[in-house]
Amino acid sequence: MIDYAMLENMGALEKGVLLPTCDIEAELAKMSPEEARKAKRKWRKLMRKAAKRYQQTVPMENESTQVSKATQRYYVRRRLREIGQELVSE
Repeated sequence: MIDYAMLENMGALEKGVLLPTCDIEAELAKMSPEEARKAKRKWRKLMRKAAKRYQQTVPMENESTQVSKATQRYYVRRRLREIGQELVSE
């Protein structure tokens, strides 16, 4: 059986972002301000890519319609699982 949380964690470590299953605020508080800034920027970059990918796959009625944060998070976590699966299969 595939452990999706493990795959997400492996993908997050590979991309240099915080683990989606942890307490984000507590983990950011443990980091130096510069490291926390980098981690947040990498996460936002993944969110932007997820929104762009979603808009390409699902036709939107109005191009100015924004993708919800929940949808973005879903696609980011899905991408992290894909990265983790690639690492396991190597």
